[in-house]
Formats: sequence, C-alpha cells, structure tokens
Amino acid sequence: MPAYRTLFRMLLAGSLAVPVSLATAATPGRLSAAAVTSRIEAKDCNGAVAEMKAGLKHDYPEVVLLAATLYDHGVCVPRDWQRAVLFYSHAYQAGLKEAADRLAVGFAAPENGADVAAALWWAGHGRIQAGPGEQALAPCAASPAAADDIDRFVAELQTWPQAQLAMCNYVAGVMATLSSEMRYPELARAYGMGADVTLRFLPAVPRIELKKGDTREYQLLGVFDGDRLRDRDTPRVSGTFEKTMGAVAERALRRYPQPAGIPK
Repeated sequence: MPAYRTLFRMLLAGSLAVPVSLATAATPGRLSAAAVTSRIEAKDCNGAVAEMKAGLKHDYPEVVLLAATLYDHGVCVPRDWQRAVLFYSHAYQAGLKEAADRLAVGFAAPENGADVAAALWWAGHGRIQAGPGEQALAPCAASPAAADDIDRFVAELQTWPQAQLAMCNYVAGVMATLSSEMRYPELARAYGMGADVTLRFLPAVPRIELKKGDTREYQLLGVFDGDRLRDRDTPRVSGTFEKTMGAVAERALRRYPQPAGIPK
C-alpha cells in the first residue's frame, strides 16, 4: 500500500508549532493557582490543598486545571486518575484547551490502561497544530463527520486495524505530552527572551526534532543588573529553550512504548 505509506510518513512526521512567549497578565485565577504552586514549592502540602480548595470554591479554571494535575500525578493528594478526569473535563468546558491535551496524555498512558478512543478524541480537541500543508494527527484523525460526534467517532475507530490503533495511541500520547508540557523556561523569562519552537515527531525512528526560530528579546522591566543584558547572548541563556524542551521530548518518548511495525 505505497500511497498509504507515503501519506503516513508525510503526515505523522508533521510538526507542532509551540509559541514560547512571556507570561500573560495576572488574573484572580492565575494568582490563585500561583498561590497553590508556591505552597507546593515550599513543600507545604497542607497549605497547597487549602489554597486549592479556596480556588475551587471560586471555580477558577486555572485552579481546576491545577487540581486535575495534582490528582493526575499524586502531588499533595492521593493519585486518582478518575478524579483528575473530572477536573480536566471541567477545565476544558471552561475554555482551557490544555486540559484536552492532558486528557489525551492520560488516556494514552499505559499505566492508566490505555483508552485509545478517549486519547484520540481529546487529542483532536486540544492544542496540537499541524505544520503548513499538513493535517494534525492524520491518519489518526477520524472523518470530519465523526470529529465532533463521540458515538460516531468510537464506531469509526472500531473499524480500524489493531496495529493502527496502537500506533495512533502512541502518536497521540507523545504529541499531547509535548503540547501540554512545554513551558516558558524560567531562565529565559528572567532575561526577557522569547522564541518560536517547532517540534517534528518521527514515530518510526523514534525521534523528536526541535528547531528554534529567531530568539526575541523583550524589554526588561524594573531595576536590574546591567550584566543581565550582556548575559542574554550567552549559551547558558540562549540554550535554555532547547534544554527545557529536549527534556520534555525525552520524557514523552520514555513514557509511551513504541509499537512495532510503524512503516518508515
């Protein structure tokens, strides 16, 4: 099936554009989530849980997403994937598409008993974006008629070969991990830097290629040491993007076993 193999390689070796930008303006929800995070960093789990409950009472989407993450990974609360799913789903309904990526990550994960249909459904509703001339996650995407109809979506996947399901679960897990875990590196934030990074996943290898676009420098606000401006061009600072994103890529490849038989 040479046509299928060509399409498979062209589309699954697609790229994921990740905008790495400066933090957006503070909101009550972001401040509440930051308070939870600060408690966790201080190893104050009791305080973190109290802050989390306070934010949940206000139904802040950012805190709902953070609560889902804590239950997902068992941070300061018992690990509970099913409870995490409820919080992630609520955060998604509140407009945080990142929650869909994290649902795809969890449903594709072997330790949760991979649910391929759920992983692909949520991956298709998250932030994964294809490069120019490509279709995100194809040929792991359902037909347009089933894309937003969960019953038709599941029925369509039931017609797929097991090998395709295994491969697509793998791709969805890795790509959703990249989409959900990429963060603006703290060192770059401190030096007022930004960049656009493109990731290209080659599942048959497997390998994730990272390409950073032009680095942008933003105005540093407040009082700062003049050496900071000169330090922005040093490898320690300019290489922080690749180092941070490379670590996420390695973690994604370790978490999801590569299925056999992916054509090259």
